Amino acid sequence: MATLPTQVGFDDLSGACASHGLRIAGVCNVRPDDSLHNLTSLALISPNEPEFWNVFSSSTEYQDGLEHPMDRWSARVIGDLSAEFSGTAYFPFGGAPYHPFYSWALRTERVYSSPLRFLVDHESGLYVSFRGAIGFAHSFTDPRPVLTTPCAGCSAPCLTRCPANALNENGYDVPKCKSHLTSTQESCETFGCAARHACPYTAKTQRPMVHTQFHMRAFMGT
Repeated sequence: MATLPTQVGFDDLSGACASHGLRIAGVCNVRPDDSLHNLTSLALISPNEPEFWNVFSSSTEYQDGLEHPMDRWSARVIGDLSAEFSGTAYFPFGGAPYHPFYSWALRTERVYSSPLRFLVDHESGLYVSFRGAIGFAHSFTDPRPVLTTPCAGCSAPCLTRCPANALNENGYDVPKCKSHLTSTQESCETFGCAARHACPYTAKTQRPMVHTQFHMRAFMGT
């Protein structure tokens, strides 16, 4: 009788992710309205600071001078992980139809909506982001405890730190933000978004400054 393949578990994928400077930010169950046929669970994959930048900046994608290096790196690495563990890879880039990473993240019970409506978690604060997700046909469970929102009891300094007043509880004025960045020498372009960095959990993350500057340049299209 043929032996059935062992189903991948959380520790298996977590260990493989760590070797690429990645972490499993959370796991959620697939719902019928996700339209992810024959899948049961999704593992959301995030950068694991500060290892992520060291791995990515040594990659061919970062060094070849072509466009969208981080997206190309993510597609290759997470695509390979997905193939290795018999999953299906999904990405928050690449054009429509866009996958609902925001909603998926909220369903993990480890990532939450902040007062700015940006996502926040205990590991990366308002810097939390997703390089991709891997879907599994079998039940893939997260053995870690559910975490309550890191915003509980916080005075919400993120609401008042934007020097352009482009970010508050009412939304995000992207043109106003970019206009401010192009017209002033204030610190956001160099040190990252002041509103995000005001979060106590963001302040504790070990993301290298060069990683933050990479994203700011991409945001500004430079």
